[in-house]
Amino acid sequence: MSLGAEAGSEAGRAPHAAAVRGVALRIWAELGRTRLPLGRAVGLASGSVVELDRTVDEPVDLFVNGRRFASGRLLVTDDGEWAVRIEAVDAPADRLAAARARD
Repeated sequence: MSLGAEAGSEAGRAPHAAAVRGVALRIWAELGRTRLPLGRAVGLASGSVVELDRTVDEPVDLFVNGRRFASGRLLVTDDGEWAVRIEAVDAPADRLAAARARD
């Protein structure tokens, strides 16, 4: 394949990339997990404390459309909103393995 053909194929991909840029994705951060017996869960009252399986120093997991995508640290923005600073993006093979483990 010549260099000119490679450049042409790159140009052919650009419209597809532009087409997906506007697609909305559901994204959330998971702080940790726990298991509770149903009786305890339904008995939780306002002010109850539920301990999670991670410490405050551990990274949170970032999910995109139900699949773990990255990990990072929670922080508070200047506006007082929660945010996640991404520290590591999972490799595609890791995402596939995690998806298979969850299914």
